[in-house]
Amino acid sequence: MRRIATVAITTGALAAGLLASAGAASADQGFAQSHKLPTATSGVQAAGAKYFVTKNGWAAIKADGYYARSGKGVKVKFWLADGKRNGWSPAVQFATKITAPARVSHIYYMTYKGLPADMEFKRLYGTYSLSNAPHLYVREAGVYVKNTHKVAFGPWKKLY
Repeated sequence: MRRIATVAITTGALAAGLLASAGAASADQGFAQSHKLPTATSGVQAAGAKYFVTKNGWAAIKADGYYARSGKGVKVKFWLADGKRNGWSPAVQFATKITAPARVSHIYYMTYKGLPADMEFKRLYGTYSLSNAPHLYVREAGVYVKNTHKVAFGPWKKLY
């Protein structure tokens, strides 16, 4: 009787562990980047990196990360976060110049199964690198899930 109970408990624990790991893997599948980032040869070093967070344009959308400057340029490692499902996907945009003629990056946002991600999440997007950037600005944006050409922008924040 004890052996049967031990085998049943062990089997149940093993099955629960397998289901939990399969659930975590399936929850992570489907996320992708909206645009590929410029190639970064190495990551942002923690010792010289400075933390940033975008100006709060919306309560549910956030972009934050670290940036590090060197003689070769700047590298920015950033995360995107969405606090609730509301029809908008969090996004971020970088610029080296915001006055005319402006020099701005793509609008970077996460997709989930081919559509802009609109759910509670916080994900590392990647490392954005620029060479020869005398200034760097960042702003958060919201990409409308049903029409990716509809984008709402927050205010610019000067990082340096």
